[in-house]
Amino acid sequence: MTHTADGLLGSDDPKRAGLGRAAILGALGVYAGLLALGWWALMRFTPDDVSLSLAGRHLEVHNVHDRLLRDGAVILTLLPLAFWIECLVVGWERCSLRRLFADRTPSLKTDLSVLVLGQGHVLDLVSKVLTLGAGVFASVWLRDRIAAATGFQVDASALPFLVQLVIYFYAYTFFDYWTHRFDHGRFFWPLHRYHHSARDFGVVTAARQHPAAFLGPFIVNLPMAFLGASPSVMIWVNVLVTGIGFLIHSEIKSDWGWVGRWIVQSPLHHRLHHKLDMTEKTGHFGLAPIWDRLFGTWYDNAHKYPEIGVSAPYRHGYFIVPDMARDYWHFWSGWFIRRTE
Repeated sequence: MTHTADGLLGSDDPKRAGLGRAAILGALGVYAGLLALGWWALMRFTPDDVSLSLAGRHLEVHNVHDRLLRDGAVILTLLPLAFWIECLVVGWERCSLRRLFADRTPSLKTDLSVLVLGQGHVLDLVSKVLTLGAGVFASVWLRDRIAAATGFQVDASALPFLVQLVIYFYAYTFFDYWTHRFDHGRFFWPLHRYHHSARDFGVVTAARQHPAAFLGPFIVNLPMAFLGASPSVMIWVNVLVTGIGFLIHSEIKSDWGWVGRWIVQSPLHHRLHHKLDMTEKTGHFGLAPIWDRLFGTWYDNAHKYPEIGVSAPYRHGYFIVPDMARDYWHFWSGWFIRRTE
């Protein structure tokens, strides 16, 4: 048996490749069924509002179902689904899941560390410390007061949920596009560079984000709240954005046809955005290509498959503190010292 890009599991025998595809789809079906059953049980037997009394103190937790969806969506749903989709397309030998188990490069070890620490909310605490609470200030205090201060409030709640999802997805990607462009500027690049330092793409590369990056709460979350996006809609928008993020960092070599050119950014277009060779212009900042087309950063050259990374040296590996600390220092000192890297 040889490993080819065409055979799902690297088999030259179409029947065996077909059996491999059927096995993967069958496993996906079983997992999806068990996940749906577990979710139904949680919704059926878990109240949405919980009151607890511990050590003489009363604690109330509201919107439990939304919290479960938000916290469980990535690890239990989006990440496994992205792994399965990638495996179906590129085959077991090239998929991220096999590489994480059997062929972890130093770059993928970094991705895995950031993913685990992020899902464990360790990096959330680091983020609050490094950003001096800017994220909390932006998303909690100022967001709750913006409508009252302006006297203007958008309410799209009367629209069907799917219509709201489409509207707010494209609103989100518009503001995310500009956040991304600012991140590539002189002052914020040292923090965003951490994400671009990946030398290998894998599904989990999407998690490689510096905890001190704070533009998102200001440029994305605040306008979305101002535009009347409800918490439930924003949860699903974030689920959609996170799922797309996993796929465009995968080993799938596809431009997704007209979908990738107009609707949602493709893996090949995102690889072009991560290119190591900076002699060519950088583009493809938006998860929705329409914003790159409107603002002059669209380059339809997805047939290329460039080497990715940055010129600055990175240690990579499981111990992520030195690289993060260096980039954090470069961010603050960069306001006074101009660097070329």
